[in-house]
Amino acid sequence: MKKPLLLITYLCLIFISLTNSFSGEIKPDKLTVYFFGSRTCGECLEIKQVLLEPLSERYPDKLSIEYHNIDDEKSFQLLIKFEEEYNVIATYPQELFLPDTFLAGYEPIMESAEKLIEEYISNPDKWVKKCTAIDTSRYKQDLEKRIEKFTFLGIFFAGLIDGINPCAIATMIFLISFLATQKRKRLEVLVIGLSFTAAVFITYLLMGLGAFKALTLLEQYYWISEIIRWSAVALAGIVSIASFIDAFSYSKSGKTESIKLQLPKSLKLRIHKIISGNLSGTRLITGAIITGFLVTLLEAVCTGQVYLPTIVLMTKAAGFHMKGWLYLIFYNFLFVLPLMIVMVLAYYGMKWNELAKTTQKHLTLIKILIGVILGAFAVFLAVAG
Repeated sequence: MKKPLLLITYLCLIFISLTNSFSGEIKPDKLTVYFFGSRTCGECLEIKQVLLEPLSERYPDKLSIEYHNIDDEKSFQLLIKFEEEYNVIATYPQELFLPDTFLAGYEPIMESAEKLIEEYISNPDKWVKKCTAIDTSRYKQDLEKRIEKFTFLGIFFAGLIDGINPCAIATMIFLISFLATQKRKRLEVLVIGLSFTAAVFITYLLMGLGAFKALTLLEQYYWISEIIRWSAVALAGIVSIASFIDAFSYSKSGKTESIKLQLPKSLKLRIHKIISGNLSGTRLITGAIITGFLVTLLEAVCTGQVYLPTIVLMTKAAGFHMKGWLYLIFYNFLFVLPLMIVMVLAYYGMKWNELAKTTQKHLTLIKILIGVILGAFAVFLAVAG
């Protein structure tokens, strides 16, 4: 009688075990927590180093934390899956997911995560995962939509404004006037102009790539990241205010001497000397390339006022690093686009004084646009972190 009873009991245990297996209710050995952040986010690094890593060391046998960088495509797709299953309405640069709840944003995570994780650790019945496998193909369209929300318009206008700021325009005017005094043929003007433009594009792009890479590496360290961010906020804010002051001063006086944000006279003279020295000979392409390279380096004192905050904005934006590189190339194309247009117009006979008059006519508007864009950058970087 006992043997049949034991057999029935044994079969029941097997049935219960199989039922639990198919229902996905097998209890894991550890509590698994998922943290999503960016490698270029200083606050993300602080959460990891100050909060999560100490918790992992305190509970090595009970807690497992998975770190996901949303700069990586697969991790970003996984984040979309989590947000869908947890009904996350607004996305944040930092998101922490537990088996049946989540915390989003720097302050909520720093304030509540430790207590919440310890509550889960003390209750192993709540360790069952809610979010499991992911079908990446289902979320391809969502991913593309999020990429489109990148700060495209900000970078678009910043690139154009940087290309038509008074520093760059002053160089264009002198370049055209110098070519006119040399009585170059139309084809020679076009060759010089395009070679000069190509050199400016490549030089400015390489400068941006170097800054982008350096900022990306440095921002892995929290305090350095904060210094970079607030320095960019200060630079953008100061230049924004100065641009509005320049716009007001020029609208009253009508004299370019009243503008404070422009190349120092000493640098202007050096640029003029470089243009005169390299474009007077017969080696047109070589001279134009050398001129473009040197002039771009000198102009960076002025044009960098827009360029650097934009690069910081790119490193701060959530998304793929590849996307940032592509936007950097796009920015530089927009930067040289006005120069390309001017050179083509010069080929068709536009005079330097016509460009000067057009510039002076719209200089107040240009200064206002620079002020608006950099002001918006300063606010975004200060708030977004």
